[in-house]
Amino acid sequence: MLERQNRSLIVNSFAGCCLAAVAFIAPGGFACAETWRGLTIAPENRCSVYDRKRDYRYSQSIERKIVRELGAVYGPYTGTCFDSTSQTDIEHIVATSEAHDSGLCARDRETRARFAKDLRNLTLASPSVNRHAKSGYDAAEWIPAQNRCWFAARVVDVRRAYGLTIDRREAEALEQILSACENTEMEPIVCRTSVPNEPSADSATPRGGNALALYDDNRNGRITCKEARRHGIAPVPRNHPAYRYMHDGDGDGIVCESTAMEPIVCRTCVPNEPSADSATPRGGNALALYDDNRNGRITCKEARRHGIAPVPRNHPAYRYMHDGDGDGIVCE
Repeated sequence: MLERQNRSLIVNSFAGCCLAAVAFIAPGGFACAETWRGLTIAPENRCSVYDRKRDYRYSQSIERKIVRELGAVYGPYTGTCFDSTSQTDIEHIVATSEAHDSGLCARDRETRARFAKDLRNLTLASPSVNRHAKSGYDAAEWIPAQNRCWFAARVVDVRRAYGLTIDRREAEALEQILSACENTEMEPIVCRTSVPNEPSADSATPRGGNALALYDDNRNGRITCKEARRHGIAPVPRNHPAYRYMHDGDGDGIVCESTAMEPIVCRTCVPNEPSADSATPRGGNALALYDDNRNGRITCKEARRHGIAPVPRNHPAYRYMHDGDGDGIVCE
């Protein structure tokens, strides 16, 4: 009942803003632009190609600045203290793909690059949280377990700073959080002193010489991108213990940046009858599994919600998606 009243209050406030806006528009036709906490409410729109490697690059060295801002190697989403940054990823609070679809798609590359490196929008998270739990989701789809008020306020601040829009579902989700917050400060960080080289049980990344033992499946003294992806550690930054055993072809300090699915090789495939150990459904199953609103198409938001983005040409969902740049990968 309380949730229904909150949603009604939010909708009514949206309508009030709309009516207020109408009063100041001259006769002769108008468009009612709804706003919420200074943000324009609008659906997401990818008005240009999203290229993370080209437009949203940042140096791994920014991680040191994030640690200084936090005061510790700390993940505010889970309230976890880490022994070193080898256990963490750099995390964008408002994902770059989300920002791109909320207005940065129409901005210049300098603005996109500035967004990618803006400390207001950067924090730390474990690889499992950054790459799998949160990924490119917005606040309507994912909210952290800890520091929710801080997170919600930071999303609003970052969107305001770059003039980004926000969709109605995310605005409603954030309003429910912010309306109950006494303050929006990060909760105090309490880190116990860790024993050197003794990772905690929930540590996502091993150290030192363990890398070859854990990731070098064929025992040839090197770690390939296929092995890294198999173990869920790709992309691999310079400070990861596996990096020294890998080949960084472009020398940018990150190996295996591409997450495109490797080609599917079928020896004997029965149409529409995936094997029990198949990781990806085939054929007509794609719409049943991923088309949440049953409109015969699969959007990037739906793909991210189901954890299949980016979607390569050989994925069964690809045929129901729009590949704007025709590069064979959707939702990069």
